[in-house]
Amino acid sequence: MRLCILLPFFIFGSILATAQSELSTLSSDQWLAVINAGNLNTPHSYHDYKNGGRISHGFALYFVRAGAIDVPYLVYIPASYSPLNPMPVVVFLHGAILAKDSFQYKDPSIANEPVFSIAEPLNTIVVFPFARADYKWAGTSGSYRTVLDIVNRVKETYNTSSVYIGGISMGGIATFWFVNNHPETFAGFYTFSAAPHSNDGEIKYSNITKSKPLYSLNAKDDPVFSCTDMEAAYQQHKSEAAGWHFSTVETGGHRFIYGKGGDKYVKSAIGSLLKNR
Repeated sequence: MRLCILLPFFIFGSILATAQSELSTLSSDQWLAVINAGNLNTPHSYHDYKNGGRISHGFALYFVRAGAIDVPYLVYIPASYSPLNPMPVVVFLHGAILAKDSFQYKDPSIANEPVFSIAEPLNTIVVFPFARADYKWAGTSGSYRTVLDIVNRVKETYNTSSVYIGGISMGGIATFWFVNNHPETFAGFYTFSAAPHSNDGEIKYSNITKSKPLYSLNAKDDPVFSCTDMEAAYQQHKSEAAGWHFSTVETGGHRFIYGKGGDKYVKSAIGSLLKNR
């Protein structure tokens, strides 16, 4: 029998409060039980809980329909969340390493993604959409529209305020599509280990403003995207991109946010972005 059938509801509460590192040691069935338990079963929304109802904090799994595909996304709700008070949302677009043949939401190691570590200290909802090999954040893919649908679903389900978007590598590159095409949807942007890129014309650097900033962080020893090239782009366009903040780290390579202390880089960059609101 599946563990999600055997576990009583009261156990879910304690599991949801478990540290990320412990969640990552769960079996796939246990992990699925946890993330399914957090789902509010939309169309129920925060309005259903505004008179004192309680929403469990922790991970929740949802799906959004995109053509013939059910695209999964995780939502992490911090303990400080209240349906009565709007909370900012940070959307994280993962890199190509997670874009495998299937969506990787069943893997409990996802709990260790550094972006989830910011939810509690920064008092923000974290949203983690999934891509796969045939549904990447790339080019003119419908996956971009799916991300916008996910943002709208989260706003319908929870009481939210400003929404920020960014990511690493492939996800960082995708961030520039949202800078180009939907700056009105987001309060700011961030990238790790990425470079400016657009398949639909020149990047509209003027959309990066002081009120809608972009925080970029690259490692100097990144063998995938040259930090020198990224810095050159920043120097060339910083006059028109008044809200672009570019920083570097000495070592760590392309996946530096996953190395020792990587979560601190994530917290610092996104924390600076949230202070802008």
